[in-house]
Amino acid sequence: MKTYAAAARAAAIAGAVVGLGLGLVRGSASWPWLSFTNALRPAAVGWLIGLAASPLLGWAASRRAPSGEQHGRSKARRFLGGALTAAAVAPVVLWPAMLAPKGPLSTGRAPNDARPNIIFITIDALRADHLGAYGSEDGLTPNLDAFAEEATRYDAAYVSSPWTFTSFGSIFSSLPPSGCGLKLAAPGLHDWYLYSAKLPESVKLVHEVLGETGYVTAAELTNCFLTTERGWRRGFDYFRNEDGPELGAILTRADTVTENALSWLRVNEREPFFLWVHYLDPHVPYNSPDTPREVREKYPGDWLTRREYWYRTMIRADEETKARYRDFCRDMYREEVRFADRWVGELLAGIGQARLWDDSLIIISADHGEELFDHGGFEHGHTLYEELLWVPLLVKWPGADEASEVIEELVALADLPATFLAAADAADTGEFRGSPLPRKAGVDGREAYSEGMFWGVERVALTTPEYKIIYQPYGYGSRPRFEVYDRRGDRAEQDDVADSHAADELRKRLVRLATESEAAAKEWKHPGKQEFHGIDLSDATREKLRALGYIGD
Repeated sequence: MKTYAAAARAAAIAGAVVGLGLGLVRGSASWPWLSFTNALRPAAVGWLIGLAASPLLGWAASRRAPSGEQHGRSKARRFLGGALTAAAVAPVVLWPAMLAPKGPLSTGRAPNDARPNIIFITIDALRADHLGAYGSEDGLTPNLDAFAEEATRYDAAYVSSPWTFTSFGSIFSSLPPSGCGLKLAAPGLHDWYLYSAKLPESVKLVHEVLGETGYVTAAELTNCFLTTERGWRRGFDYFRNEDGPELGAILTRADTVTENALSWLRVNEREPFFLWVHYLDPHVPYNSPDTPREVREKYPGDWLTRREYWYRTMIRADEETKARYRDFCRDMYREEVRFADRWVGELLAGIGQARLWDDSLIIISADHGEELFDHGGFEHGHTLYEELLWVPLLVKWPGADEASEVIEELVALADLPATFLAAADAADTGEFRGSPLPRKAGVDGREAYSEGMFWGVERVALTTPEYKIIYQPYGYGSRPRFEVYDRRGDRAEQDDVADSHAADELRKRLVRLATESEAAAKEWKHPGKQEFHGIDLSDATREKLRALGYIGD
């Protein structure tokens, strides 16, 4: 009898070890904990197979064993036997975790859960007018253009802020920056953003709600304002940002982001899921590895595509040099867009190969655009003009959903939480504003309110189907002022008609919104300039901020 017990013990342990090993072979170095969790499932199956085969193994062992029983085992041998028995029995606890519909080791979908996976792909600083789908003839984005053929293209999608941190705060909370704790009632917030600002825990984020409704939530990100230290880890089951300060001054490129995201898709076995993938390209510094030599060699090798280089160095150059530098930035930016499109295309291909395409809601957009001297400036975070607030928005609806190919009416990315929750069939908790994106053309155009300047004087804007109104409430001793642009005939916002077109009702509405924003901002505590120590910036982190153009040398 002892021979059969020993055989069962050995077979169970061997089966579990072999199953665990086979499971780890399929794992991902990018997602080690998820890979290990997945490997526990084949370990449980291997354990069961081992137990099933143990009678045969015991019979074979008994045929070879010497006659008679051994007695008087040493204490060490008894201890070892007990430990092996415990190890052989332990895998039984994996089965309840696997078989429970929402158990930690469950796989696939819960019964009767047909909700779509939600894949949210964002591309930092991507201008809408550089996509072929939006009219560009440069051929930079064949993959995004192909995706647009299967998606609904929104021709007038606007963000709530002209830079990453505040824009995503609004996208994930549906609130303007002042409502989600990322704008304070104080001028000149640049230092606060750099050293202290983080997402308040009291602000509900949409992926938290999705997780509460049964979605697995994951994020593969880059950008040093989207790190754990800034509050973005909260609510995600799986979170990865190689730009975190603990890993040094890394600026993760699009190829790495795609590889990591595809690794997650390969090892994740639970659905439905919400996956957010954020690309830093084409953010400065514009340095695509695919840039042709002839483009690089057109310009001096020491030129830098950074905000500080333009505002501190090139702004004093002669007009001919400045014109060449503007061309340099635009050429290098285009190559970055091309590089980002290449790797987004690889991600989309991987989604298709994983058989996730048809039944997933896939959204591609940007957190803001980029100024390439459209209004005399460079980069982002400093104005509220069209090139910064207008972003591409492409939505592939799940299944055979009928939707318009193009929707020209104005929409806001602050409506994405409502869109995600509607797709997940989640109950309205009253914590999110807005309504789901329209799927059919012809609905009334909405309005977009924007605020939260990273650089310079604070401004707010109201974008309507007919007009853009920009309001500067205060600034360096100046009086409040308005800019008014007729969007129907001046989409690029080059002709300020504030003097000839009163737009009184819109001005009053914007002032009211700005007043409400100021009141909301006062609810958040300002740490005081001398107390900017909320986030410890190491030398590596400072180097990342410098590389991104947020601080100077």
